[in-house]
Amino acid sequence: MFLNHFRRIFFLFLISFIPSLVSAQNSSGITMEIRDDSNMGKDRIISTIAEIKNNSQNHFKGKLSIVVPKGFRNISGNTSEIEVPAGGHLYLPIKILVSSNAGFGDSKIDFTLTDIQNTIIIEKTINHTIAENNSMAISTDTPIIYMSNVNDSIEVRARVSNLGNKKQDVTIVFKIPEADQGSFFVEKKGSISVQKDSVFVYRFRPSNNLANTPQFSVNIVGFREPDKEIFGNSTVSIQNNASSQRYQSLDNNNLGYTKNSITASLRYLGRETYLYQLIGSGGFNLPSGYVFIRGNIYKTNGPEDPVVNNTFITYKREKSEFTVGNISKIIELSLYGRGAEYAFTSSNKDKRLEFGFVDQSFSLIDRTSFLKLGYGFYVRGTLGASNASRNISAAYVFKSDPYEKVKHNLLGTDFQYAFNKDWKISGKLFSGMSIYESINTTKPSGALETQYSGIINKINLSGNYSLSSNYYPGNQRGIFQIQQNISSSIFKDNSIYANVMVSNFSPRFYFFDNNLETNSSRLEAGFNFPKRKNFGLGISLQYQNENSNTYNTFFGLTENRDLKQMTAKRLIERVSWSSTNRKHSSILGIETGLVNYPDSDSQEYQMKFTGNYAYKWLNFQFIYQYGSYYLSEFAFSKLLGINSTYEKTSASAFITNTMLKGKLSINSGLSYTEDTLYGKSPSGFVNVKFTKENYGFYLNSSWFNYSLNNFNNNLFTVEAGVTINLRSNYLDPGKKSSIKAFVYYDRNSNNVYDDGDEKAIGYIIMINNISFKTDEDGNIEYRAIPYNKYTLRQVIQQGWYYDETEFDVTSHNHSLEIPLHQNGTVHGKVTYEYDTKTALEFDPKSAGIAFDIYKDEKIIRHIISDDNGEIVSFIESGNYKIKLNENSLPSNTYCENTLQEFKVETGKISELSPFIIKVKEKKIRVKKFDSK
Repeated sequence: MFLNHFRRIFFLFLISFIPSLVSAQNSSGITMEIRDDSNMGKDRIISTIAEIKNNSQNHFKGKLSIVVPKGFRNISGNTSEIEVPAGGHLYLPIKILVSSNAGFGDSKIDFTLTDIQNTIIIEKTINHTIAENNSMAISTDTPIIYMSNVNDSIEVRARVSNLGNKKQDVTIVFKIPEADQGSFFVEKKGSISVQKDSVFVYRFRPSNNLANTPQFSVNIVGFREPDKEIFGNSTVSIQNNASSQRYQSLDNNNLGYTKNSITASLRYLGRETYLYQLIGSGGFNLPSGYVFIRGNIYKTNGPEDPVVNNTFITYKREKSEFTVGNISKIIELSLYGRGAEYAFTSSNKDKRLEFGFVDQSFSLIDRTSFLKLGYGFYVRGTLGASNASRNISAAYVFKSDPYEKVKHNLLGTDFQYAFNKDWKISGKLFSGMSIYESINTTKPSGALETQYSGIINKINLSGNYSLSSNYYPGNQRGIFQIQQNISSSIFKDNSIYANVMVSNFSPRFYFFDNNLETNSSRLEAGFNFPKRKNFGLGISLQYQNENSNTYNTFFGLTENRDLKQMTAKRLIERVSWSSTNRKHSSILGIETGLVNYPDSDSQEYQMKFTGNYAYKWLNFQFIYQYGSYYLSEFAFSKLLGINSTYEKTSASAFITNTMLKGKLSINSGLSYTEDTLYGKSPSGFVNVKFTKENYGFYLNSSWFNYSLNNFNNNLFTVEAGVTINLRSNYLDPGKKSSIKAFVYYDRNSNNVYDDGDEKAIGYIIMINNISFKTDEDGNIEYRAIPYNKYTLRQVIQQGWYYDETEFDVTSHNHSLEIPLHQNGTVHGKVTYEYDTKTALEFDPKSAGIAFDIYKDEKIIRHIISDDNGEIVSFIESGNYKIKLNENSLPSNTYCENTLQEFKVETGKISELSPFIIKVKEKKIRVKKFDSK
């Protein structure tokens, strides 16, 4: 009955075959699939789904990194931490914003999946095509806004011009940065007629963090409706011109910034058990270098001592870095505990040397005596430390283990090398020497591992090869593994792939007689069909073999070390679907096959059905499995005395949503699992997080129920926490200084503050790109700035100017005197001249007509007429030219004399001749009659 029912399902599945998923699989059991939609190039937002599937027996934890080309931005971040349970799935929605400055043509987006050791598991690339469109433009009337009073609101104006030939509906998005919360977005909608302009205005009051920054930018992006296609973007720079400011780096990558925060939480673990935890991190600058501190302390309500881990203090000064506290190092041989580390980095950050000592105690305040639990030390040197694609390092690690009474020594090297954008290789080679004191034995060991990826004639190749001896003390003991992946596109939108994995795991210990051995092999070859009407189809064949003596005790074979074997052959089909508006998506998969179990020579049927549906904030998943897929599942069934075929059913629903402009986020889920081994297990969780500028709180709760036969276990946990966000800080390892400048009106032009001169109050001074407004004494102060070269940039205002100059800051205090010299003014206006009877229809405007001012054939200023059609600019003495930009004139108008020359003299106003705008005339046909 069941087989008949299944055949119907399977038949329906086969007739729905339609193409294609971009698929890559690693033979370690991790699969990653990226949807490749040929229509993605028609939109300015790339929206796709990454499916990560864990077919192994182990919990997988790692990172998905996305490298996008210039002009693209991954809205959800370029790196995502991921965790996938054994046999589980993870679906990650990905949205990448394509800015208007992105290059035309094909662009590559690289997806890289790595494990917690940053070992590359899978790499994949998709292409995105951008078509040229110049029908609309967006600009800002005021590219720089000076913020004098932090309590005043800021008005940002975006001017959108329709240069096309039809009415356009647009959405203008204002992106407002938040120092501690990323950014939030505000949308303004409107319609723009042909050859018309429209101004979109957004007003906001800056947060305390923004008010304290020297400058920040409001990014404005224009979208064409209804497809949300970006047609342009612009930026308004908000300058904080306070008289006294503290240095902050304006580097866009935010390297060196630290978010200072403290979090306190209370967690209920059930059975009257509570856990109290305090976590904090932050840093502050010193006159030379900086200090960074991280702390974590927790304690239950029992008699146990508090635990202090992941706690350390770091002092960094120029090229040197000292750390004391909890030290965690993974260099083939993991070291964690109380210790100290020193690191030295060269000036160009290309060379790095680090060494440290670690006492293997988990807690800083552990009462265990020093060195009792073991200890270790390490030294590592790296060439190309700042180059992720080409680097090499060498390391020595020593560890004393009191449990096995052994001293381990490891010496080795690892490298990364990219020959070009297509071919990359990495590897490591370590040799070890272990001295066992109690048995007077010295055991040599070694490990070798290499990975590569490349392309030959559109054939993608990648491989991972590992070998370590049975007594190797490193993180991978007694492993032999070969993984090879190959994929290629054939015909149009068709692709094939194949993955092979062969491994042997047989670790050995002198003080633990296990003689365990596991061999496994896996082969899969598949084909992805072309996509048809939002449907995609992939089909593959899979062979799996596993033999091991690990589970022999489950079969009642306590002393027997013979290998038990399981072999399976499967047909796998996957179908994907997404709605036209991409709000709905679904992925379905079915695996069917025959398997030989260890206790039977006959082949038995097995299958697995997987379904996933996603809609915006909702994700639903269903799994049904019939038959054991791994030797462990079969062995556990035998241990419990279950003679029936192993079955597993799992259903889950997850909700992820944000509200209140991203301040409130809610994650919730329910799941139900029923299988032969664990019985019925419902579970659920609710996570709520609310974040504001200076504080936030969260509430996490989970519930799990396990019941099998007469055994029932119910577990409920809840955690509440409060986070206080302190002011973010830019940490600089170098020496620091303060610039103090006095600004005055030099009325006698002798560059000396003397009789007749006057201190300049409320005058704007710019150092590099940071603006200051002088106080009542004519002073400005720029504090905690790194030793470096700085430029005093000219800002002409109120008829006065100062000379640009470059100066070096090489002492703890640096003083400047800035004399102001009087300049001249140029004034002009535009007027209209036309005959109302013969003029073509036009829309007269006075504001927004653009002019360029030239000196020595170079543009020095861009000005726009006001509502009265007037232009005014303050310029230092000299000869200039001014040119009207005819593209800014209304339709059907022109100006015969667009260029004028003028001279500016100190303290005088240079009047320009009016720029006369004329209107094109209608063509009138006159018919003459004969007078006869």
